[in-house]
Amino acid sequence: MADDVNIQESPPEVQFAGVNRWLRENLFSSTGSAILTFISISALIGLFRSIIGFFISPEREWTAITYNLRLYMVQAYPESDFIRVWITIGLVMGLLGLTWGFNSINEKSSLKSTGTTMMKVFSSLFLLVLIAPTSVVVDKVEGTVVDVFQQELRIYLLAILAGLILISYFIRTKLSTQEISKDYLNIGYIGLLVISIWLIRVPTVTFDSSNVRVEPDPLLPLAASTKNPWTALYVLLVVTFFIGRYLNSKNLTSFKRILPVSWLLTPLVVVTWIYRKPDFTVSQITTLDLPVILGFSVIGYLVINYLNSEKLIQYQRYFVYGSLIIAVVVFSLPVLRQLKLLFFLLWILISVAPTIANSKESARSLFIVWSVAITILILLMRGGTSETLIVVPGSSIYGGFALTWVLAFFGIAISFPFGVMLALGRTSSLPIIRIICTAIIELVRSVPFITWLFFGSVMLTFFLPSGVEFDEVVRAVVVTSIFSAAYLAENVRGGLQSISKGQFEAADAVGLSTLQRISLIVMPQALRAVIPPIVSQVISLFKDTSLVAIVGLFDLLYIGSKVIPNQSQGANFLGTIQENILFCAIFYWIFTYSFARRSMKIEKRLGLGER
Repeated sequence: MADDVNIQESPPEVQFAGVNRWLRENLFSSTGSAILTFISISALIGLFRSIIGFFISPEREWTAITYNLRLYMVQAYPESDFIRVWITIGLVMGLLGLTWGFNSINEKSSLKSTGTTMMKVFSSLFLLVLIAPTSVVVDKVEGTVVDVFQQELRIYLLAILAGLILISYFIRTKLSTQEISKDYLNIGYIGLLVISIWLIRVPTVTFDSSNVRVEPDPLLPLAASTKNPWTALYVLLVVTFFIGRYLNSKNLTSFKRILPVSWLLTPLVVVTWIYRKPDFTVSQITTLDLPVILGFSVIGYLVINYLNSEKLIQYQRYFVYGSLIIAVVVFSLPVLRQLKLLFFLLWILISVAPTIANSKESARSLFIVWSVAITILILLMRGGTSETLIVVPGSSIYGGFALTWVLAFFGIAISFPFGVMLALGRTSSLPIIRIICTAIIELVRSVPFITWLFFGSVMLTFFLPSGVEFDEVVRAVVVTSIFSAAYLAENVRGGLQSISKGQFEAADAVGLSTLQRISLIVMPQALRAVIPPIVSQVISLFKDTSLVAIVGLFDLLYIGSKVIPNQSQGANFLGTIQENILFCAIFYWIFTYSFARRSMKIEKRLGLGER
């Protein structure tokens, strides 16, 4: 009897009843349902035919996109310095491969799901090719019709897609029991994209000897200056991925702690090596940088190894407050920028060291991370504060998608910790802190983002000390970060309110400090509960970067809506705006959809929404 009790019957497998039954139950269950189905299908077919006709119409100047891709990406960055961009992207790609491989869990995916996905994609393309219009009206007044899709090409594409659908069906049915690593599958998908840049041909603007545009624009392969670097970056990604997996198999704890620090320093690499030409001298390094590195390394060693001792742990809050006061004082003094940043980092180290360095191994790892971080930071800051700049026409060296990405990345990176601190401050039991944080949040949220951009562009300099002036992009980053942090703080506060009082009491019962309680108990649960609104805030911030065009910055959308449609020399793209707006919309959609899909995977992994 006991054996019968322990037996748990698995639920019966859901069997697909067939296409005909599914259609009868869901689309044609009644006369009214059938009528609505036919009307909806007809409307969708008409809509898709119109969209496809818009894309393939001979009136579309898609050459405005292909010809100005460099303008879209980096605006006026000089071609002679592109090698600096590729090297920097290579460093980021290598770091991405190491992180991917090191954190890989070797998750498996069945070929059945892969085949199903392939069938959905190829079937959708098959349907689009099938309903694509053969001709398009280019002159509604005169009724001029132009053939844009030959029947021979349609049949050829349908045959290829039908073959791919059959292959996908074979994989889904005959190889359904086989499994493949998701990592290898994603590497294969990226590889297909790299292969495609060697095969595809795009319309290219060409000129004659008089620098006059030649019509029609021919279909030409992508330039080797584009294909070769991306291929090399893909190879680098794959190689570093396997290196990361090897390091993961060795269970290197120190390397795991170094990776987040490396990602935090990545923006400094971008600023230093892409937009500036660092001017290093041996005397600067030996007389200034090395003493600072050694001094702060010694201070970090003392903090990590002795601050959590029984004699000093009770005075930790005084060390935290004292180091913060020192950091603020140093920031107001006319000293090196490296020192100002290092004192703030030292304050953070003093705050988190007792929590992180709770064993000899973790203390050693934290010291390695601290030493490597301050060394790289000082050297990067040395280059970042150099007066030798990349010279470009215009008011800013930032432009295009590079500007959009810089604003979004720095805005998210700065606003997230600032928003968390504002949320903690608003829920604090100390009245002065609670009042200040609440005032900041409500003040920022009560004023439109455009107004804050004008404030940062025009009036911020009046609130700075004499002789201190920030670049226009820096001001935009500051305003964007503060504005986003105010909204993010309310999202985090909602997560804090969802935590029961018993969690706080349990943390106090085991003797955790305030910092340990917040970092180990409270914040992980609070952030887990508010992942959807945080992702929504990130997506909103990414799209709101287009508003910087109001203060004179040339972002991706501004280039597509204003710059390219006004090109009158050479290529002559006057009035070509529809194609550019659509391209920008698709570009934004790709990134926002990627954020949303990643959020869904994180939520599924954490079990959000499951009861």
